[in-house]
Amino acid sequence: MSPISIPHGAVQVIDPYEEVFLLYTEGRPLEWKHNRVVSQKKNYVEVTIDDRTTVNIGQSQSLLSARGTTGSVLWDSSIMLSRLMITNREWLGLSTEKTNVIELGSGCGLTGIALSSHVRLMALTDQASMIPHLWKNVKRNLGNQNSKVIVTELMWGEDIDKDIIRQHWDYVIASDCIFNESINVSFVETLVKLCGGVGGDNSKTTRPASTSDESGREDLQRTVVIIALELRSDEVHSNFLEEMTVKRNFMMWRLPTSMYGSEFEKGYAVYVAWI
Repeated sequence: MSPISIPHGAVQVIDPYEEVFLLYTEGRPLEWKHNRVVSQKKNYVEVTIDDRTTVNIGQSQSLLSARGTTGSVLWDSSIMLSRLMITNREWLGLSTEKTNVIELGSGCGLTGIALSSHVRLMALTDQASMIPHLWKNVKRNLGNQNSKVIVTELMWGEDIDKDIIRQHWDYVIASDCIFNESINVSFVETLVKLCGGVGGDNSKTTRPASTSDESGREDLQRTVVIIALELRSDEVHSNFLEEMTVKRNFMMWRLPTSMYGSEFEKGYAVYVAWI
């Protein structure tokens, strides 16, 4: 059984190569421009998520120049993911009493900050050099009202803090983290761990899919992964899908572009997946 309902128009990823062929021949027109929505040159950017949510994000060009650091400025996919999740919060079942969300590669923290008022627990993670910058944006927007937000280091492919790994996460989310083939294996390995999977290829989940038994005891739902990305490289994209579906046994669906918003209907993709 699916842990969430599949929207009409979603496409199941069965053959990674067919998926990439369709996306890069039909989904990215010639007039498409990379990262065209955000302005990365400004020190501060106001991002409107919906009628009730505006987030003020500080950007750092100095951090961006450091090798291996890309998250110190905003990227289009983070805006798309923020709006998609909040607009569709009822479909996702987001709850301030039950829902726990962890984000990989949080960067400036836009998505986590935007979601924090809609969930029980929000964890924002990135490499150590990004944590101070991430904290500044959390405090700028949430002030002292950040008790439900965790900001912590998490390096893909490495050991995960025991408090993080023991926590059940309803959603693991990430935006614009698929841009380099060399990091796909470690990224997907981290997804497997956070979803409660066991090590090795063809991993299976260790968590039950049922919601309760006759005594009323609530069991844990499968963790759902939500990945938003720009269509940058067909080779990197294909490698990522193969890691997810062929090597790690994730069920994977691409959400219909009608859910992305008018600015993101061409040149982007959003996937939901679970082990």
